Amino acid sequence: MGRGQKPGAGALALGAGLGLLMLGGCGQPRPAVNSCLAGVEANALPQALDRCDAVVAAYPRDPRPLNDRFLLHTLLQHKTAACADIQRAAELSQGQGKTVPQDLQDEIQVRLDSCH
Repeated sequence: MGRGQKPGAGALALGAGLGLLMLGGCGQPRPAVNSCLAGVEANALPQALDRCDAVVAAYPRDPRPLNDRFLLHTLLQHKTAACADIQRAAELSQGQGKTVPQDLQDEIQVRLDSCH
């Protein structure tokens, strides 16, 4: 750019993008509440469980990640951990009443019944 010229839209966009990229590196982004089972592969279940642990920690009062983690624990044959998760999910679901979709409540109940 020559002297006295104003930056064009492309240069401004590039600068803004780089600024956002630098800011984004300052902390870990909060994972999406429904990301526990995203991209799960059978040969990478322990890694999926690690990712799901972070989602559960990010949403401690939401039954959805616990419901998803139940499935991962079940696939890894961690029955005690799976049942603890679905028990907590059921407690959260009941405490939140009608704000939890009925199909999620039903799924949690079926999974909870499998623990007894």
